[in-house]
Amino acid sequence: MPQGSILLVHGTGVRLGKYEKSLEVAEKTASECSLGRNLFPCAWGDSLGVEFEGLSLPDVPTAEVELKAEEDLAQWIWILDDPLVELSLLGIPDGSAANAGVLNPEGPTPAEQNLEQVRAYAPSLEFRQLLARGGLEDVWEPARTRILSDKVTERAFEASEHEPQEAFRALARALVAQLHVEAISRSRPALSAVHREKLVQRLLIDWKQQVFGISDRFLKFVARAGTRYVRDRRNALNAVAALPLGDVLLYQTNGAKIRSFIKSKIESCPAPVTIVAHSLGGMACVDLLALGDIPQVDGLVTLGSQSSFMHEIGSLSSLKPGEKLREGFPRWLNVFDRNDFLSFFASRIFPNAIDFEVASGQPFPESHSAYFGNEVVWTRIRSFITGRE
Repeated sequence: MPQGSILLVHGTGVRLGKYEKSLEVAEKTASECSLGRNLFPCAWGDSLGVEFEGLSLPDVPTAEVELKAEEDLAQWIWILDDPLVELSLLGIPDGSAANAGVLNPEGPTPAEQNLEQVRAYAPSLEFRQLLARGGLEDVWEPARTRILSDKVTERAFEASEHEPQEAFRALARALVAQLHVEAISRSRPALSAVHREKLVQRLLIDWKQQVFGISDRFLKFVARAGTRYVRDRRNALNAVAALPLGDVLLYQTNGAKIRSFIKSKIESCPAPVTIVAHSLGGMACVDLLALGDIPQVDGLVTLGSQSSFMHEIGSLSSLKPGEKLREGFPRWLNVFDRNDFLSFFASRIFPNAIDFEVASGQPFPESHSAYFGNEVVWTRIRSFITGRE
């Protein structure tokens, strides 16, 4: 393998402490993949990135208010993702049904009677008004058909014969969640929390089941898993949104200093240099290499890059909308992950780019930072450097 170096350029929102950890992981994984080049750091964030103290962020609520908000949001996150999730939990026998009493074998069971009641339900004037308020009149029937025809609903009522209110409550929420799903699929506005609750409460009133709230079993599930999920998602998304957003905006107005910093690092590395650049770092490197020849650079690898997207919308600093890369632009490998919503396909915008898809198995935003420790990524980089495409 020819001698040379790899310059590791970080992306948005990264500061030295986090970068050093990423560099350590990258060096270890690259070594395990028999990539015998030295990795050199290019940490521009501390000196050139945006300064952000968080003064513009809302105050942290009290623990009681935060817990209540997390529970409310968590339960709907689960249900809107899968409208049948609460009903499916009710359909898991808990042993209580054995105490429901002897059923009449010759007539419909209480569960069948309850299901027949909701299947025969004709929306009241009040419920129709709530549907009209959200422009949902035409999606009620498909939502109703989808939920009531599923065996999950039938099993939930059978398992809840001893406490049918739980099944009614879960069904009302499932129907409203499916209304939301149907609306979104038709490019309608999402239902607000207030509108959702009014729809749920009206269904329960119409069904004469005025016991609101979620099922005890689902509440325990939400308290254990849901609120932790919401807290983790919120913390992770805040990390993606604060410094990174500031760095992107700063780059758009003052990218020349960042490009100059990267260029100076390139010139200090042993040639030939392969640049491995993440996120905004990749966009800065595409701009830098598009603006002029840097002989030391033999190849560019972008990880989770927005370069193609920015050029498609006419926001790449180095190129006018529709303009092609200069002759002699270095070989380019673009690595993307479909779970990383900040990564994009490049070769349809830049024909000289080679796209390579990886699957980190991580949700967003963790997927955006999962490239450095991925052996598949470094093995592909090794092939790219050695010319074994």
